[in-house]
Formats: sequence, structure tokens, C-alpha cells
Amino acid sequence: LARYLRGGPISNSRIIKVADNKVTFNIGRKKRELMTLATDEFIDRLLKHVAKPNAVLVRSYGLYCQNKKQELQKCRELCGQQPIEEPQSIQWQDCFNDSDNHPEQCPICGKRLVMTSILKPTAMMPHQSAPPLLMPDFKEAA
Repeated sequence: LARYLRGGPISNSRIIKVADNKVTFNIGRKKRELMTLATDEFIDRLLKHVAKPNAVLVRSYGLYCQNKKQELQKCRELCGQQPIEEPQSIQWQDCFNDSDNHPEQCPICGKRLVMTSILKPTAMMPHQSAPPLLMPDFKEAA
């Protein structure tokens, strides 16, 4: 199973010939179709398929598949393990309650900010006019 899951981009049996700085290999799935590349080109193409370090290659297999939750729960019961507890969801506001930088608090005057509208994401925000050259000093206004 490990060889199947963690096998390389090309199996050794598909490499037919390595000679004269060229590699010949089978690219056909059902019938034999050969391709010959220069050794450096073959290595370059091969290395493009090598996973980065710590990359997750197999997301789910066997009992860890999404559609096998009942079977996994049954196995846990048979092994005497407790059922998996779903983590409690928390509101994003609760994460900032103990922080000095609360996103709903004005950094200048400390008053609570009021939401007046929600902007929908767009590919490009339209500009009505050029931005002002000088920014007003908000500290004096507060």
C-alpha cells in the first residue's frame, strides 16, 4: 500500500532504455507509446513532479475518507476510544477582547466604531477621483 500511495511520478518498469545521454520511456496507458528525451530534459520534467518537503500527498484514504465517518466511529467504539468531539466555535470578537488593538475600536479616540455599510468584493474598486495629496490630522479633530 505504501508503495502505491507514495510511488514516484514514473515507475521503473516504464523506463525502457537509458543510453547515449537519452532516456526512452513508455507514456501510453493502455498501449505502448514511447517517448525519448535528453537526460537533462527527462530529469527536469521528473523533478517538477517531486513533492515539496512536508507537503500532504494523501489527504484521505481508507477510514479517514469523508464518506467513511460512520465506519471510523464504529472502529473507535470497538477499540474503546472516545468519540471525536467537535471543537466549539468562537466569534472573532472574542479573540480580541483581551487585546489592546480591538478592530471595533478607533485607534485615535478609543470610541466604538459603527458599521455603516458592507463592501462587496470586486475585482477592481472604482476610483471617483484622485486621492488627496495631504492627509488631514485626525488627532486634532478628536
